[in-house]
Amino acid sequence: MLDLLIYLAVTVAGYFIGARLKKQNKSWKWVGKLQTLVIVVLVFLMGSRIGASEEIVASLGTIGLISFVFTIIVMIITVAAFTLVRRVMGFDRFGKRGAAKAAAPAKAESAGDADGMESARNANGEGAKPRLNSLTIIMVVFVAVGIAAGYLVLPDGFIAVTGTLLMITLCTLLVLVGIDIGTEGTLATNFKSAGWRVVVFPFVSIGAMLLGCVLASLFLPFSVQDSACIGSGLGWYSLASAMLVDYSAKISAISFMHNVIREVVGILFIPTCAKHLGYIECYCLPGASSMDVCLPLVEKATDSTIAVYSFVNGVVLSAAVPVLVSIFMSL
Repeated sequence: MLDLLIYLAVTVAGYFIGARLKKQNKSWKWVGKLQTLVIVVLVFLMGSRIGASEEIVASLGTIGLISFVFTIIVMIITVAAFTLVRRVMGFDRFGKRGAAKAAAPAKAESAGDADGMESARNANGEGAKPRLNSLTIIMVVFVAVGIAAGYLVLPDGFIAVTGTLLMITLCTLLVLVGIDIGTEGTLATNFKSAGWRVVVFPFVSIGAMLLGCVLASLFLPFSVQDSACIGSGLGWYSLASAMLVDYSAKISAISFMHNVIREVVGILFIPTCAKHLGYIECYCLPGASSMDVCLPLVEKATDSTIAVYSFVNGVVLSAAVPVLVSIFMSL
């Protein structure tokens, strides 16, 4: 809960800084470029922690495969549910409704994000042949480099302080996200346009997770209750796996792997999902991490409106994790 309050505080602080900077009527493209740099540092640090974790490395066999299959099932169901609900609620693929559709987002991306700009300019998906988003390539490369470095090179002393470094880097990113939202100056308009609908999607995510858990239990070697315990982590691996230790060491390990995989897959595919499926769909991929680790990437791949939705999604899901895990453990 303290981390949540910190993340919220630094984002709000960044927004007020951005709102003040907007009054100067200058270009603030450097904010986007700095975001890209800090995102690279963030995913490298995350990768190094994964590579250095004996728990994760030791689970890369059978448990890893089960966790991966489970994750893919849940994420596919979640994305499909978001697409269906988005269309029913009248959002286009850029997260716009009604008259707002006429102003399809054309957010100025930093160098290396030209693919995202091309997609944002063309609401009908016409034009140049789709290519892999450059930001996705950057994420793949630096997560892989981080994992290799954590496993082969980096000393224990460095790994021990990566938690602190991640917190500092993440807070820096959230300040930049807040500044970006503030300099755009459309926050009030965005909320007015979406209204109460922004709160619907986190509950869609929870419902889709539960459906995915039921389906996964039909193919994987654990019960519906075990499956629900695993899925209820909603991407928050540090809390969910710790809560499940007394329930079952195996289920705790699968939960840990599942939520790590969900966060990493989310990081890798948020830009591609935003480009080819929809802005709203992209932030459902990582689950609870949409409010912190993945928020800067969501904002980078979409716009400030979707960043607000992403943050709300993460807050609701994070609050739901201890409740859901406790409920399903006690059944």
